[in-house]
Order: sequence, then C-alpha cells, then structure tokens
Amino acid sequence: MRSFWSKSLLLICALSLALTFFYFVTDRENKELNAQMRTEIGGDYIELEKGVVHYQLSKHPKGNEVQTVVLVNGFSSPLYIYNPTFDYLKKHYHVVRFDYYGRGYSDRIDDSYEIALYVEQIDHLLNALQIKDPVNIVGLSMGGAVVTHFTNKYPDRVKQVSLIAPLFHTPNRADLKAVQVPGLGEYLTTTVMIPKMISGAEEFLHDPKSVPNWAEEFGEQTQYKGFGRALLRTARFLAGKNFESEYKKLGQLGKPVQLIWGENDQVIPISDAEKIRELVPKMEFHRIAQAGHLPHLEQNAQVTPILHDFMRKTTRPAL
Repeated sequence: MRSFWSKSLLLICALSLALTFFYFVTDRENKELNAQMRTEIGGDYIELEKGVVHYQLSKHPKGNEVQTVVLVNGFSSPLYIYNPTFDYLKKHYHVVRFDYYGRGYSDRIDDSYEIALYVEQIDHLLNALQIKDPVNIVGLSMGGAVVTHFTNKYPDRVKQVSLIAPLFHTPNRADLKAVQVPGLGEYLTTTVMIPKMISGAEEFLHDPKSVPNWAEEFGEQTQYKGFGRALLRTARFLAGKNFESEYKKLGQLGKPVQLIWGENDQVIPISDAEKIRELVPKMEFHRIAQAGHLPHLEQNAQVTPILHDFMRKTTRPAL
C-alpha cells in the first residue's frame, strides 16, 4: 500500500512539473508595454481616463464637409483587423480605429474588461479627439454588441450603425465553461486559448489563404504582459450573456442599421441574424458568400462598398 501511494505521489509531482513547464513554454508575455516600447513600435497614442490607447485617425481634407466613421474591433483582434476597410473608407470620410484596453498596443489596465468598459472607452476617445458630431459606427463580432450598447447609451452620438457578424449571445461551449474555473482559466488562457487564436485562421476565415500572415499579425500583441488577463476577464464576463434586450432597444431607436454576415461563419452562426432582424425590423441585411467570421477581410471588394453605400445614404461623404 505504501508503495502504491509513493508511486501515485511521484506521478502527481511529475504531472505537476510537466504542466508547469508547458505553461512557461507557451507563455508569450515577456515584454512590458511602456512609453519606450511604443516609441519603437510607432503609431499614435492618446491618454484617456483609464489608460493609454493606441488609435489611428485619418482626417479627410474636406474637413467638416464629411462625416466620421468609427471602427470597433471584436473580442481579441487589434485595429489591423480593419486594414482594407480603413484604407477604403478614409477616401470618403474621417475614419477612427483603435485598440481596446488589453489588446494591440493599448494599456493592459487592471479592470473588469466588461462591455461597459469598451463603451466608456469609445466615449472618452471621441471626446479626446474632439469629435462632436454624430458618427457612423461599425462593430465586428463582440464589437457589434459593444456598438449596440454604445448607441443605446449615447443615441445622440450615433448617426447609423453597421454590424458585422455581431455577438447576440455567448455560445454554450465547453472551453468557455472551463475558463470560468479559478486557476484553470488562467492556465487554459495561456496554454490553449491564445495559441489557438494565433493559429486560428481556419476557424475565423472560410479561406485561410486569404490572410496568409494571420499568425504573425495576431501574435504580435500577445507578447505584452496583461493580454491574457484581459481576454480571460472578458470571457468570464461574457459567459452566459444574452444581449437580446440591447438589440431590441436599438431597434426602437429607429436609426438606420445594417447587418452583414459571412455565410460560412464558424464562430457566430449566421442563424443568429434572424434573431437580430426580428428585434431590429427595418435593418438592411447582406449575406456574404465564401466568407467566414471576417467577411470584410475575405470579401473586402464586396463588403466595404456595401458599408460605403449604406453610409452615404444619410451622410456627407467626400466624392
């Protein structure tokens, strides 16, 4: 019996050491995101009430003659996720894009990382950039829920809304349940969730070859301390959430709303589009063939003109 317990203890110790070793091998967060590092990285930064935010603002030469478009990211990606959209729309509008706190090159603040934080971040950023007129706001994935909350809270700040595969309710998946467990969630975020996202082109895209440098671009932000913590806290907040009431409020505001969805979305099923359309009855809807969760990347030549056509119906683009 003593031999049995001795062997069991050795096995447990060996397993613990192996898991610990695996954690440190997969942990990519070995850099501090500070002023010196940002000088080396380059780009534009602004200090808001809760921290420094990485952003990009393209000002159109026609100034007050054109409107502003704000591009809001999804759960994990920084502002590069809108590269082709930004490059197209800046020819016609002022365009703002930014990294959420905890993502890209924005500060990894010690906060809850709930949707209310990102709503507040957009409000503070618009104030700091002195953007006072109502904006056209675009939300991708989780960003769809963020811009819906933002529009409901600050209706006077928004002219019209474009939603790309927006989050309606959090999927009931085993991996999302596992990260709720204290300790286990921290471990799985580092060893499973982040590596899966870095190599996740096949999940996010219908054709992974359409974005050949996915791992390099996404992986860059994961080197900076605090990235995993931000994702984990957001994932824990989103667990079991359903945003039906927020989309219903959006529908009641009567603002122009557009919905775009890739037919081959593996992250948020296109079937959720019907639920949102029932709550926002007069919205414009576009199904994008040969596209996954990021139709604006895979089918940019089709999607970005759709965004532009929708915006110019009620705004002043530069021709």
